[in-house]
Amino acid sequence: MKSIPLEEDVLDAFAAEPSHDAATFQKYLKDYPQFADALVDLSRELSRELVQEEPFSKRDTAWIDESVRRYSGDPTPAPFAAPAVERQRAAAEELRVPRQIITAILERKVAIETASSRTRRRLAVLFDATLDGLVQALSGPQMSASRSYKADTRPSTGGKISLEQALREAKVSEDVISDLVSEGD
Repeated sequence: MKSIPLEEDVLDAFAAEPSHDAATFQKYLKDYPQFADALVDLSRELSRELVQEEPFSKRDTAWIDESVRRYSGDPTPAPFAAPAVERQRAAAEELRVPRQIITAILERKVAIETASSRTRRRLAVLFDATLDGLVQALSGPQMSASRSYKADTRPSTGGKISLEQALREAKVSEDVISDLVSEGD
């Protein structure tokens, strides 16, 4: 007694053929006419040219890693690496602030939650980071200054300041301050 093949088995066999030319296609259509539509679809899929895709950018990779982490149940966000000096300069230029503001943000002297959600998203894009990774990394305790001072007492980092206060102290224009701290998304 001859068993009736399953569509999946026939398609697997066709896909495994060394050549998908007209003769092979005709043979499968003749032997399995009930699977003609599926064979036509598979034949088209196998004959189409593959487009060489560009490699993922760091941002794409970070986004994929963050998504995998989120759906796998891992509660730790993707790590945030401090950006290179060129990136910091570009971010300062893009946000229209002095570089000292970017440095203060990266050294956690500025409370990141005082920046608008739009500004946080822009920083994540500028630094090729995920939003969660950036916020978690910049929400931690203030980083100790790497400078050396002679003093009678032990140095302290002090408290964090708001982004608005840092911008005002740096004498940034009101329209830039409003753009970076207002939640008018």
